[in-house]
Amino acid sequence: MCNSVIADGRSYDTPRQSAALLGGQDKLIWQSQNPFVLWPQGKDWRDLDLCLCGINLPATLEKAGLRWRVGDDDPMEHFID
Repeated sequence: MCNSVIADGRSYDTPRQSAALLGGQDKLIWQSQNPFVLWPQGKDWRDLDLCLCGINLPATLEKAGLRWRVGDDDPMEHFID
C-alpha cells in the first residue's frame, strides 16, 4: 500500500488529487530524489497520477498549514484533523 491523505472521509491517493485538496500543484513538495526502485529511465517519477511516494507529505501538509496526524493502524495514512 502507498501513502494517502485522508480528509473528511475521502482518501487522496495521487499528487493530482492532493494538489486539488491543497489548492494547487505549487503546494506539493516533492522528494529530493526518486523514491522508486528500478524506475524506467526517461520516465518522469514526478507524474501527478502516480502514488504519493514521490511527495514529502509531512513537509507538504505543514506548508499548507494543516493539522494532521499519521494513522494509528497504518503509518502511511496521513489524516487531516
